[in-house]
Amino acid sequence: MKLLQHLLILASLFLAFSSKATIYEAEKAALYKAVTEAKNIGYSGDSYINFDNESGGFANLKVGMAAAGQQKITIRFANGNSSPRPMKIELNDVVITESLDFETTGNWTSWDTLSINSSFNAGVNYLKCTSVGSEGGPNIDLFDITGEQAQTFSLNLSIDGNGQILQLPDNDLLFEGEEISLIAKADFNSIFKNWTGDCTSESDTLNFILNENKTLVAHFLEIELNLPEPEFSIIGYATVSSEGVETTTGGKNGKVTVIESLAQLIAWGARREDNYTAETVIIKGKIEAETSTVITIKRGKDISFLGDSQSSSGFAELQNISLNIRDYSNVIVRNLKIHEVFYPNDDLTIDECHHVWIDHCEFHRKVGPEIGYDTYDGLLDINDIKKGSHNVTVSWCYFHDLMKTVLVGHSDNNGEQDQNLQVTFHHNWFANTDGRNPSLRFGQMHYFNNYLENITDYGFAVRNGAHAKFENCYFESVNLPITTDKFKGHGFACVSGCIYSGSCTETDNEISNPTDCDFWNDQLPYDFLLENTNTVNLSVKAYSGVGKIEIVTSAPKYFLQEEDFNVVNISLNQNRNGFNFTLFSNKTQQLQFALYSIDGKLIARSEVLLEVGQQEVQLETQNRINGIYLVKIAGSNTVYSGKTAFY
Repeated sequence: MKLLQHLLILASLFLAFSSKATIYEAEKAALYKAVTEAKNIGYSGDSYINFDNESGGFANLKVGMAAAGQQKITIRFANGNSSPRPMKIELNDVVITESLDFETTGNWTSWDTLSINSSFNAGVNYLKCTSVGSEGGPNIDLFDITGEQAQTFSLNLSIDGNGQILQLPDNDLLFEGEEISLIAKADFNSIFKNWTGDCTSESDTLNFILNENKTLVAHFLEIELNLPEPEFSIIGYATVSSEGVETTTGGKNGKVTVIESLAQLIAWGARREDNYTAETVIIKGKIEAETSTVITIKRGKDISFLGDSQSSSGFAELQNISLNIRDYSNVIVRNLKIHEVFYPNDDLTIDECHHVWIDHCEFHRKVGPEIGYDTYDGLLDINDIKKGSHNVTVSWCYFHDLMKTVLVGHSDNNGEQDQNLQVTFHHNWFANTDGRNPSLRFGQMHYFNNYLENITDYGFAVRNGAHAKFENCYFESVNLPITTDKFKGHGFACVSGCIYSGSCTETDNEISNPTDCDFWNDQLPYDFLLENTNTVNLSVKAYSGVGKIEIVTSAPKYFLQEEDFNVVNISLNQNRNGFNFTLFSNKTQQLQFALYSIDGKLIARSEVLLEVGQQEVQLETQNRINGIYLVKIAGSNTVYSGKTAFY
């Protein structure tokens, strides 16, 4: 029935248009902010074009003409909207009309035609229709263009060995006189040998003018691969001297503190606020929280946060515990596994920091039918790295099994600060994720020798004017490896030496010009060695993640003493007439709460029985809270005294 319907449509079009006219199905055009769709009946061919509901979406159609001359362009469309949908029409980058109204057709299954005239060149032409209204363009079914079509030829391409062919232009409609570029890309364990057939060459790029049907074979040779010795020392932006930091050393030469429990971790986090003394923290074994717990350290410097390699598993892990580092400099996080941190918290946040090295860590969540998009938030946010964090290196880490992985850059509205982002990612493994591997706003990132595997949405999104330099990365079965325009604001992607395998090829990238590769001529002020792309997936699988390095320190270790309770947070209640205390109790105990004014006057007092674990305690006052207050919480063996201010 559908076939009969399409035949009737084509027959009516044939009677309506000149016998010399050529029908081009709209779905053959190159699309931006538009999709092919087959939901509304009455179209011809396989589908029609549906533009996104915003300006800027376009369809760019390749048209072949046997001779130059004036021709009529008839566009078949549907507009179910109540008002016209205008489009700018260009031919070979020359504007025919800035705004052509496609009037309403009453509904999306009623089709009409609209015609304009323009002069075509002999050979290949490009007809571009761009949405100029906020609601996008109409649905477009086909283009009927008068004049004799240029002669078409075919390419018969085949591969001998392990590789792929990138064809430019990537189109099955090829005209006489068209310039063709074929690029041979070796896959894993292979190198390119030569081209044979109607053209021969030993260069991996083959350029020619199409004047006949051609048969070509790209030959690849298998090579023996040996994994290079991994380089685990610090590399990248974290090594660059600036702002009084020669290079990232963390807590080197400082006190070494060992933490073995959640209570100790909470207590340690509280005392690292406004702390500028060098310290190395070693996490032993596994620490788990029943409810999502955030350990925030802010305003300080010179800290190393390390997983103990002498633990039975060779690393340490935090489950449902988020590490949030804000306004810090000279930070190292290594050999630590952080996982299953529930929404809205991220595994690790780096916020307004500089000189940070995150190395040999593992971040993941659970996956399954019961897990939704917002069950968990991100794994690493430099925002998550954000708010202008710079001189950051992320190396040899394993990110897996999550929908939202790594976000670099705060928001679309934070460009003034996030344009300072400077981040290096190398030898990281992204597997079984959906997107953000990472997503980069505004700043700049050097992204080399990373391995992306089984990514269902997109690999790396460069957006909002950000610059990313990709070198020798390995993409395996990544739906959309690299994109520059998926989100708000064009990004700049300079790509070289990458391999695409499995279900993806280089043509799956959506990289639009300009790529601005010249930007990187003076933007990498550090030394590094690129690994051969053929071995990147093997090296990253073998050496990334936790348990691959040894944490050694010769300094004496200070074992943090466990207290009966720890104060996690103090905040105002909704009515501003009392305080909410978040505490973690290590045992069932009776606590006495007392609140004093700054001059020592008692404001409120209460006794509360705490159970084991984290819980909330409320302390109400007679008057509205405003000013500075002294807090005292007393148990049988532990007393907390602090000062808090709310205005």
